Amino acid sequence: MNRILVIEDDPAIRKGLVINLQAESYDVLAAGNGDEGYRIACETQPDLIILDLMLPGMNGYEVCQRIRRRGLVTPVLMLTAQDDETHRVHGFEAGADDYVAKPFSVRELMGRVRAILRRSEGRSDIANQKELDEARRLQQRLMPAEIPKVAGLRIAATCRPARIAGGDYFDVIRLEGDSVAVCIADVCGKGMPAAMMMANLQAAVKTCTAKRMSPRELCENVNRVMSENIRGQGFITFFYAVIDSDGAGSKRCTYCNAGHNPPILARRKGFTERLDHGGGVLGVFTNWSYEEQTVRLGSGDRILIYTDGVTETQNAAGEEFGEKQLIELMHLTPAVDAQTLIDRTLEAAAQFSNRNFEDDVTVVAVSVE
Repeated sequence: MNRILVIEDDPAIRKGLVINLQAESYDVLAAGNGDEGYRIACETQPDLIILDLMLPGMNGYEVCQRIRRRGLVTPVLMLTAQDDETHRVHGFEAGADDYVAKPFSVRELMGRVRAILRRSEGRSDIANQKELDEARRLQQRLMPAEIPKVAGLRIAATCRPARIAGGDYFDVIRLEGDSVAVCIADVCGKGMPAAMMMANLQAAVKTCTAKRMSPRELCENVNRVMSENIRGQGFITFFYAVIDSDGAGSKRCTYCNAGHNPPILARRKGFTERLDHGGGVLGVFTNWSYEEQTVRLGSGDRILIYTDGVTETQNAAGEEFGEKQLIELMHLTPAVDAQTLIDRTLEAAAQFSNRNFEDDVTVVAVSVE
C-alpha cells in the first residue's frame, strides 16, 4: 500500500483529499502547516507528498527545498492557486515533480497521483531511499528506548540524523548498583554500511560491558573487533565512561576517549575540563593501546558529550559553531539539569546555523545532583 502525505492548511481541502485518497486504498497522512508536514515527511518517508505551496510558517517552497537538502527523493505534487509560469518554475526549482492548479479536478489529481506512483516504481533513487529508510530504522533500534535512572545523577540524550540514515550512536547502560556506562560514537559513513558498522559496534560494546571491563580494556577489545570487521574501510570515533560511587558518598567518572570530540566537564565552581585521555580512533590499528583517566564529580557538576555535528555546524559565513561556544554556553547555564542543558545546546547551535544542520547531531548530558 502506497503512503501519501498531504500538506494543506485549508481544512476542507485537506479533508477532501484525505477522503478521496483513502477511497483509492492509499495510506494517508495529513498536516496543516509546513513545519508539521516537514517533520512527518522526515519521520515516515512517504511514497508521495501532495504539497500546497501557500502555507503558514514554512511555505511549500521551503518545505520542498528542505526535503531535498535532507536527501529525500520522494516525489512531490504541488498544489498552487497561482497558476502562472513564474510560480510553477519556482516550484520545480525547489524540487517538485508535478503540479495541479487550484481549483482542481479531483479526477485529474487522482490521475496524476497514479501516474507519479507508477513512474516511481522503477526509479533506482526511490529504491535506494527505501534502503536508507531501513538503515534508519535499524539505527533507531540500536539506540536505548529509555535512559536508565541512576541515584544522584540526571542523564539525558538525543540523536537527530541530518539525513535519512547517519553514523551517530550512543548508549546508556545500567551496571550493578548505582553505576552506569555512557558511550557515544561517530561512525565514518552513511546509510546501510554505517548502520551495519554501528550494529557491530553495539554488539561489541554490550559484550565487553557485560564482562565488566574497564573503559581502557573495553576500548582495546572493541578496537580489535572493529579492526577485523572494518578492514581498512572506515573508522569510528568513540568515548566510553563509567560513572559510579567512590565509596565516600561522591561520584567518579572513569573514561577512555578513542579519538572522539572531548566531552566537556563543567564544574559547579565555574571552570571546565576536556575529557581527552585515551587513544586513537577505533578500527584502524588492531593493537592500539589506550589509557583511561578518573575524575571526581561533585554536586552541580555537568558533563556534555557530543558529536561533531554540533561543533562543526556552520553559519551563512561558513564559520563553525565550535567548542568554544559550547564552553561559553555551559558557563552561562551553571545550574541547569541534563535535559535543559541539551535543549539549550541544540537551540544555540540551531540559531547559529539558521537550523541548517548538515551532519548528524547527538548529545548526551549528565548532571550530578
